[in-house]
Amino acid sequence: MIQTENDNFISRVKKLIDSPHLSDWEEGFLSSLKTSLDKWGRLTARQHSVLQSIESKNDPAHVAARKAWAENFTDEMREKLVIAARYYTQNPPYFADAAERILSDDKYMPSQKLYTKMVENKYVNRVIANIESEPTYPAGSMACVRATASGYLGRLRNKLVMVVEYPDKLPRAAKGAKPVVILPVGSTEMIETEERWLKRASV
Repeated sequence: MIQTENDNFISRVKKLIDSPHLSDWEEGFLSSLKTSLDKWGRLTARQHSVLQSIESKNDPAHVAARKAWAENFTDEMREKLVIAARYYTQNPPYFADAAERILSDDKYMPSQKLYTKMVENKYVNRVIANIESEPTYPAGSMACVRATASGYLGRLRNKLVMVVEYPDKLPRAAKGAKPVVILPVGSTEMIETEERWLKRASV
């Protein structure tokens, strides 16, 4: 007996429905798809595309890869993921939905593809490098504002400052952008800046 295209679709849907890895949404979609096939005998281009996506996700090789990814997801990777989520929250609009979920659900695990895109890029790598770097100027030490400082800090070019502390704040992605609080000599006003605008004091 020759299998029609409709029979082929129905066979594929029935095979998928028995998969133990379906989400609630996928189960509902496949059930609706079977009803649609029984009634109309065909799928829309969009329905077929989603069917193929679910088939790919539930392919044994893909299931095994997701299991291996979950088993090898370390606490260090989670920490980097949270840093990335904080970075994208402060620098919208990229990965907004994923970042919100990561920060609100500490059990959420993104796919390997999403993790790679969010964490393993030059911007987040720079942020992590700034966080992990040892302070160049210990609290209580003296430093000097660089001649290249601009903006509000520009008025203190080549002036001596005392390093007060390193705040627990997410750094920017620029090299040397580790946040630091300084107190200009002769002033009572503390200023938050970044290490890259300081140099060692020649005193």
